[in-house]
Amino acid sequence: MQGSAAFWLLALLALLITTSRGCSTDDDCSLNGICSANQTCICDAGWRADDCSELDLYPAVRWSGYNHTNATGPDFYKEGAGNSSWGGHIVQDPTDKGLFHLITSQMSHGCGLAGWRPFSTIIRAESRTGPRGPYTYAQTLFDTFHHNPTTIYSPADGKYLLYCIGKDLEAPTTCSSQKFNNTISVSSSADLRTWEPLEAQIVNVTNPAPWPLWSAQNQTQAMLLAVEKNNIYTAQNYSGPYDLAVEPHNTDRSEDPFLWRDRRGNWHILVHYLIDIDLGLKGPRVGAHAYARDWKGPWRFNNRTLAYNTTVEFTDGSSVTYYRRERPKLYFSDDGGLTPLYLINGVQEFNSSGSYTLIQPIGRGAGEYERKLGFL
Repeated sequence: MQGSAAFWLLALLALLITTSRGCSTDDDCSLNGICSANQTCICDAGWRADDCSELDLYPAVRWSGYNHTNATGPDFYKEGAGNSSWGGHIVQDPTDKGLFHLITSQMSHGCGLAGWRPFSTIIRAESRTGPRGPYTYAQTLFDTFHHNPTTIYSPADGKYLLYCIGKDLEAPTTCSSQKFNNTISVSSSADLRTWEPLEAQIVNVTNPAPWPLWSAQNQTQAMLLAVEKNNIYTAQNYSGPYDLAVEPHNTDRSEDPFLWRDRRGNWHILVHYLIDIDLGLKGPRVGAHAYARDWKGPWRFNNRTLAYNTTVEFTDGSSVTYYRRERPKLYFSDDGGLTPLYLINGVQEFNSSGSYTLIQPIGRGAGEYERKLGFL
């Protein structure tokens, strides 16, 4: 009898666990999938887990992305950090589909990540081996001090928009850090190489994450701009003025938002999660996800299942657990499905002053995309 009772108790517990993991609506699937008739989530391509909350990350290739931490130069103030970079945005060239651009922050004079303010510049790097790179330096777009670029295309304006923080500032003569307020400004370009001068500072905050409100049904010039603490500003056009519209207080302990609207019209924010700061650590819990059916909210913040962590597997069979993995951005498919194909982060290894930009493929879609372009 005891064995039988134990069996039925375990069966009941299994049923309760299965039921608790079931879904009732698409919200239970993180709006990254559909809740099926049998109350299980069918995840969109690029996502996985019972609640579709994890990015379906595939192994990365060593030295892909933008990793110039072994660089040296006559203008370097010190050795060891190379050309440190910190995240960035992949953009396919509008006229040459085999050319990919990475617009990223790069610290000048060989100063490492600790000197990002005031040594950060914004540069454009190029790859002709596909969106994952490796990328090589092509051009400095904005000199010191400019940082945290996010580059998007505005269909309403027919040009690219680059949002960043910073101001014109002559770099010091030694690697050091400074503290001053961060403010967001925006510039525009038709070809990613020549940019209109930065507009006047539009918002006195940091970490810009823009997304156009334009759609085929509503061809508006209006813009959304998520910022630090995931607050969302709105403007009638990209030059502003920007007004605070949403303060999603349930998305605390996060920074570096990346905002997007999916093919079903739902809204998402991928963030750098700061929960391990309480333990004096930079990780491993670093990638979190917030989502809403309407950008005005209510927003749900998933702080239980992470979208990604600080460990990255590589195609050579090795893996690296990073000291820091921040500044998340996604590169999407070009078929209108907004399938995430690559995750871009700024990373820093333990016991290193240098940092670089890591690009990791997502799901089978990344390989299929590269094959279509003739890279595989």
